[in-house]
Amino acid sequence: MRVRYAQYVIICSKVAVRSSKAVKEFRIKVIYGHLCNGWPRGKIVEFTKEEWDISANATDQYIARARKIIEKDCALTRQQFLAEALDRLRNYETAAAKRGQMQVATNSVRLQAELIGLTN
Repeated sequence: MRVRYAQYVIICSKVAVRSSKAVKEFRIKVIYGHLCNGWPRGKIVEFTKEEWDISANATDQYIARARKIIEKDCALTRQQFLAEALDRLRNYETAAAKRGQMQVATNSVRLQAELIGLTN
């Protein structure tokens, strides 16, 4: 009986170890990348089982958190998008002027004016 008990303890001694916050964040970022690349759930579950030895349920939790981040990233408002586009155009304008590419700089200014509605 003791032998069986000892074997049982040895077999069942695999204790689930909690992942640190940094490890969880890393895993979410990796899964985020896989979702952005179009990986299906099954492929992600297989990947996480092989790489990190975690269950499908744990993987589903990571997938859910990664999807929330994706939704948040996709929720750019019109004003935020406009501000980012204008900032990029200003950078193009500055870089083009430094290189003496005045036509590119002028086109950048024209596009900025169109974006904010100064032209027809």
